[in-house]
Amino acid sequence: MEETNQIKEFGEIKDVLNYLEEVKDDLHDKSLSEQIEFRYEIKKRHDKEQIRMFIGRLEDQFELNKAKSYLITALFAIASLFIGSMMKFYVSILSKSQTAQFLAPIIILLFFLTLLGLWGKLSIDESGRLRKIIRYKRLLQECLDEMPEKRHFRRRV
Repeated sequence: MEETNQIKEFGEIKDVLNYLEEVKDDLHDKSLSEQIEFRYEIKKRHDKEQIRMFIGRLEDQFELNKAKSYLITALFAIASLFIGSMMKFYVSILSKSQTAQFLAPIIILLFFLTLLGLWGKLSIDESGRLRKIIRYKRLLQECLDEMPEKRHFRRRV
């Protein structure tokens, strides 16, 4: 296990995903035995109620990430509008010279490729984050399933 210098107390945790990554990072690339070690470490540090809270926070992060995905679509709709405006500008203003007619499509193509690369990076980063959330949620759920139920009996007098 990757031990941090100081184990965070439950009340000091600000971001559940970051905390779980501190316990064990990149679990999607790890073997099943390393995932079992992670589950053991979590069960050692936290009780069932705390693990349930972690799962709830991860579900909230997942829903939030899904909800804000429309922002990427809006960004590229605005970028498409900008590309269209640039094309019209270059065609109308610079159409008089031969060099400008040659240069305008190249500039627009470079801008488009830059936007395409940016979109690809954002998409890969976002899908990686969602994959991490799902993986940690699954492991936490397995921790809950493995933990015994506490039964409290009242003494009858």
